[in-house]
Amino acid sequence: MLTSILSTKMLLLLTFVTSAVLRAQGRTTSTNSNGTAPPIDFNRYHDYYEVKRYLISVADMNPTFVQLRDIGTTHEGRELIGVKIGYPASATNKRAVWLDGGNHAREWPAFHTALYFVDQLVTNYGIDERITNYVNKLNIYVFPILNPDGFEFSLTSDEALIRHWRKNRAPENCTGRLGNRGGICCVGVDLNRNYDFAFVQNVAPYDNPCSDEFQGPRPFSEPETRAVRDFLFSSEVYGKLDALVSMHTHGQFFFLPYNHKRQTYPQDIDDLRSLAEKAVAAIRAFRGTKYRLGTAADLLAPATGGATDWIKKFTPTKYVYVIELPPRLSSWFAFQLRPHWLLPTAQETWHGISVIIEQVILEAELGDN
Repeated sequence: MLTSILSTKMLLLLTFVTSAVLRAQGRTTSTNSNGTAPPIDFNRYHDYYEVKRYLISVADMNPTFVQLRDIGTTHEGRELIGVKIGYPASATNKRAVWLDGGNHAREWPAFHTALYFVDQLVTNYGIDERITNYVNKLNIYVFPILNPDGFEFSLTSDEALIRHWRKNRAPENCTGRLGNRGGICCVGVDLNRNYDFAFVQNVAPYDNPCSDEFQGPRPFSEPETRAVRDFLFSSEVYGKLDALVSMHTHGQFFFLPYNHKRQTYPQDIDDLRSLAEKAVAAIRAFRGTKYRLGTAADLLAPATGGATDWIKKFTPTKYVYVIELPPRLSSWFAFQLRPHWLLPTAQETWHGISVIIEQVILEAELGDN
């Protein structure tokens, strides 16, 4: 009997130590009675199909607080898949937060950072008091990859030009220009220029199908952008979404709206800036990473047709941000971080996201009183 008891204790200790080691290495597994997820290694890149399988498994393993969301299909037939994390899973009247990995094919670290958020919320539910509170109080939607066609095209090539592909994989448009040559056929639309906000299709480079920033023939011409628009306007989330954060790479910027024109801001810009300053401070406190805060138009250059600008303008969502993850603009390996930087980047970004989530909960509780 004593031997049996000791063996059981040793097994429990081994399980605990193994779990701790995996988490320290960026590979997580959860066996607690509340949140369970399959093992995943955050020290390497995962393709679209691995991400999809992981999200399906997470939803299957946690039916009480995780539900799968498939909001649309791409040109090449891939699903725009994400999860809703909130207890109980059936609750539809809670305030909500949206987190995504952006929509530029080459920005692989952003996709993986969003996936890390799923893992944090699920594997810490019932263990970490703060995260348990997030899941109990809110519905948190996470869509890691909003451009799966472009991502797969970029990820599966060793050629530099293809690995730096930015757009989706919209069919050829033969009105492109290269230098003085016209009638050039080129593929793809920049999804983050395809939203119906300050859409200016008759100005270079936005009107050139061969440009990385081709806006498309019209606003919402792409199935990916229409899917996001339709879901945000659906009864499930419209009027309930209080914060939306879209991850991109790179440059270490924390962008506020609006980005289409310099010195142009929403009326509640002071509230957005105040919360962003707290989020930036939390990120810096974790690992010393410094972010610049402002609009893309003021800090870099104006960009029209952006997703977050459209969301801020045409939905009631208050806190709308773009986070341009590390490294700095001057780094040569910019868009695709070396794998050993993936986990630290995701971890520090989570600290900033937590600040935003907690503000949403605070304002929701004040509104209920």
